Amino acid sequence: MKAVLLTLAIVCSLMTALAQPNKVQSAIIYINYGEYDKAKQSIDEAIVHPKTENSAKAWFYRGEVHLGIYGDTLLGPQFPEALDIAWESYLRCIELDTKNDHREDAAKKVDIIQAGFYNEGVDAYVRKDYAEAILRFEQLLSVNPQDTSVLFNAALTCGKMNDNAKAMEYWLALLANGYNKPGVFVELARLSKIAGDTTAALTYLQQGRDVFPNDIGLVIDELNIYLIQGKQEMAIDKLTAAIALEPSNVNLYFARGTAYDNTKKSDLAEADYHKAIEIKADYFDPYYNLGAMYFNAAAEMANLADKIPFSKQKEFEAADAKAKAAFEKAKPFLEKAHELQPDDSNTMISLQQLYARLKMNDEMLNMKKKREDAKSK
Repeated sequence: MKAVLLTLAIVCSLMTALAQPNKVQSAIIYINYGEYDKAKQSIDEAIVHPKTENSAKAWFYRGEVHLGIYGDTLLGPQFPEALDIAWESYLRCIELDTKNDHREDAAKKVDIIQAGFYNEGVDAYVRKDYAEAILRFEQLLSVNPQDTSVLFNAALTCGKMNDNAKAMEYWLALLANGYNKPGVFVELARLSKIAGDTTAALTYLQQGRDVFPNDIGLVIDELNIYLIQGKQEMAIDKLTAAIALEPSNVNLYFARGTAYDNTKKSDLAEADYHKAIEIKADYFDPYYNLGAMYFNAAAEMANLADKIPFSKQKEFEAADAKAKAAFEKAKPFLEKAHELQPDDSNTMISLQQLYARLKMNDEMLNMKKKREDAKSK
């Protein structure tokens, strides 16, 4: 009797040992019949059992089951993480498959799923679902942290999420992996400026210009920092370099004219303002700046004339005539600026003062009324 019981125990033990590999086989059969719900139940039991938890075959078919569920119109919505589970399963299969029984097929499936993840990330980005987008991109980077296409999209996504620290990390990773496009340096500089580190921003821009000396975007970003810092001479140098690259860029002439104006180089400022107007006849800013420059110079002349004593009448008249001529020089430019932007208050103030200086009382009163009407709107 004992022998019979012992035999039965051995048989039961053997059946239990064979049961789990049979779970994998059962899953395969269910897959062939498209019964993915039953296949899932079998394979889920197989991958937690000691006999098959480290079986490359079990993990491969776990991937197959969940890939099937993902594509099933009825089951798919019930298991929203099916594609992620399939991907993880194939990766685990590749890790375990020392005999290369399923490695090649699993690798192909991983590539297909990762392409799907990438497309889902891009679609989510376009929909402005940045949380979903970064989830997909970071999944891909967990497997291949050197994928520059994914790094680029991850950097853009973090920027949209205002996660500047993470965005900086990804832009730097792009540089480290040889993706040294001008835009990378521009973004690194921009994020550095946001963080208040203009020194780092200039360093990144200079690194970019070392590689791309003729990139106008890098030049302009660099000169903007110098303008913000009040380093007019440095800005002029950068603007001159930028104009050499884009000689028809009207904004560059205006910006350099302003820098010359700020450094009291009136002749050079005047030339750049006129060049800007030559390129773009309806450009308000150079008209206004020219008028203001001439007006300020005339006002200085008028102040000097007013200081001449009455005993020197002829000297006063000569100085006063010179000041009036300077005011006349400012007049057409301020009037053109007012024509282009009739509601600009600074232009109206300048014109009102100008007309008063030239004793054009009707025009002065008319401009005063325009200002008052604009304030009451």
